[in-house]
Amino acid sequence: MSTSSGGWIIAAAAAAVFALDVVLPLGVAVPMLYVIPVLLTWLVPGSRITTVMAGCSVALTCLGIIFSPGEFTMADAADRAFATILLLVVAGLLVSQKQSARQIAVIQQARDESEERLRLFITYAPAALAMFDRDMRYLALSRRWMTDYRTPIDVIGRSHYDVFPDVPERWKAAHRRGLAGDIVRVEEDRFVRATGAEQWLHWEVRPWRVNDDQVGGIVIFTEDITQRKRDEEELRRQRARQEDLAAKLLMAQETERRRLAQDLHDDITQRVAAVAIDLQSIRAVSPGSEASLIAQVHRSGKMAEQIATDLQHLSHRLHPSLLEHVGLEAAVQEHAEEFEGRTGLKTQVVVRNLPAVLSLARATCLYRVLQESLQNVRKHANATHVLVRLLGTKGGAGLCIHDDGRGFDYVQQTSNGRKGLGLISMEERVEALQGTFRIKTRPGDGTEVHVWMPMDRHEVTTMGSVGA
Repeated sequence: MSTSSGGWIIAAAAAAVFALDVVLPLGVAVPMLYVIPVLLTWLVPGSRITTVMAGCSVALTCLGIIFSPGEFTMADAADRAFATILLLVVAGLLVSQKQSARQIAVIQQARDESEERLRLFITYAPAALAMFDRDMRYLALSRRWMTDYRTPIDVIGRSHYDVFPDVPERWKAAHRRGLAGDIVRVEEDRFVRATGAEQWLHWEVRPWRVNDDQVGGIVIFTEDITQRKRDEEELRRQRARQEDLAAKLLMAQETERRRLAQDLHDDITQRVAAVAIDLQSIRAVSPGSEASLIAQVHRSGKMAEQIATDLQHLSHRLHPSLLEHVGLEAAVQEHAEEFEGRTGLKTQVVVRNLPAVLSLARATCLYRVLQESLQNVRKHANATHVLVRLLGTKGGAGLCIHDDGRGFDYVQQTSNGRKGLGLISMEERVEALQGTFRIKTRPGDGTEVHVWMPMDRHEVTTMGSVGA
């Protein structure tokens, strides 16, 4: 009932009682009727209307004495006093009841609002959260929990152990500790599902309490750290791989230095010494042997020229200066010709759309991959023909070295940890420049080495300007 309509009804009831009091003087029966309007205020919320109506009823009781016909006796006074006391008692009880009801309503509203805030917090929390009672029945859970663990929509009120029957005993023990009032936390916990899938979790169990400080249940927070553990494991593998590569590179450097020292000592140094001996022996030639002297000088010159050529080839292998002076295409052509002349293997070079501008770092990387690949062909392939393709687009440059040799089982070799230092160094060089490295081979079907090297923004812009 609304306050306005209820007030009019109560006022009408009070007026009717007053009319009866004036017209029908019935002794104590009429004064007692003033309690009726006060009781009717129970239908209208708020204690103010009850207080007002109680005061009006007391006033109307007194006015009834004045306007009622007949003589006012002591009995009438007693009746009026008894009715007034009863009216005030009833009004007091109603006011007390309304105030108590209002306080209860405020407390209930605050509790409902608190529960709603808690429900919204848990539902929309960015982490996986679930709230349980003492019997491990779901009270609330976050959407993240439902997503991470594929929880049914109608899970509220159901037992956690019925929904997830494969919960390990160590987690049940943690739940019991939480229900006993403890806070349980594990930073990294490995869990293997019934399907065999491995999952790593960080989780925490906390008790929640009711008004009398008794544990009402627990809240479980979990975080899936499986991807983080995988990343950490991959990082450890990468570090181990880098340490192994660094050790192999140091060993390769020492091996190369020993090889260079041996080549210089056994070949170049010996031939330089032979030239020196020949030149020193010229002064011992007797007069009249000019023809012999000329032949000896000519022979020493040829030997010195050959030494210079061999030193040039050696320095070129160590640092291809052609890359800086005439570019990648000429360096590849020159090296392929030198390889063909040295090994007798037919080596064909195809160049298409090579970018006009390519950084020295990328050109050097492609050239080193070519050197290492041809070296592997010479050592292992037993091939008769090699095709080198150097191709370019607006986005980068690619290199492909294909031989018709015997090939090998690449998957088996790499899975057994037998990947050679040459393959590792090529792959590391390419990946360091954000390129891609791939080998396509199988036994008896030759080998293809594919490298794709993207160009940076400056190179693409410069190439576009050149093309324009």
